[in-house]
Amino acid sequence: MADKLSYHLKGILLGACNCDWGCPCNFEVAPSYGFCEGGYVWHVQKGRCDGVSLAGLIFGWFGHAPGPIHLGNITSLLCVDERANDRQRKALEKLVVKTPEAVPYGIFMSLTSNFLGVCHARVEAKFDGVRSRVRFDGLYEVELTPMKNPVTGEEEPATLMKPKGFTSKQQELCTTAKMRLSGQGLAYEHPGKYGEYSPFEYKSA
Repeated sequence: MADKLSYHLKGILLGACNCDWGCPCNFEVAPSYGFCEGGYVWHVQKGRCDGVSLAGLIFGWFGHAPGPIHLGNITSLLCVDERANDRQRKALEKLVVKTPEAVPYGIFMSLTSNFLGVCHARVEAKFDGVRSRVRFDGLYEVELTPMKNPVTGEEEPATLMKPKGFTSKQQELCTTAKMRLSGQGLAYEHPGKYGEYSPFEYKSA
């Protein structure tokens, strides 16, 4: 029997998709427009996987689901910070793609029917709450921005506490000034839709 994967990661998670602000998935409801296009970006501030340090790295999982995510049939891909060395790339691929019990990654992969593979890209990022932004050169770009009251134009901060959340337990809800993906067999663009900024911590049992 293979040794069980050991990991413990802490950092910042950015999420964005084509749903309306707040995202119905957060409340166990079907996507706003019947399908889902979006993804998550993880910035590992502290963490190791099988003894390999992943601190400082950024990676993203992006996908298209023709219906609610929990029904599966997702087309997805993984993009990893090109700064990752060979050992780090192998550790991340093992964690995200090849370990079904690793939450949340194993859940996403179990719902994926068409995995487009792993790519590597130069990453530019600024993490500043709901004004964060990340760019995977030549592939993906997201820029968060606060939601605004449609009457007054004032910013509307909102925090969602979700004790059973499997990607994060607390989310700062916002919207997107930019969100687009193009390449590797997937393409979409959904500015002005759902965004989130969340701390995360994942560890093996």
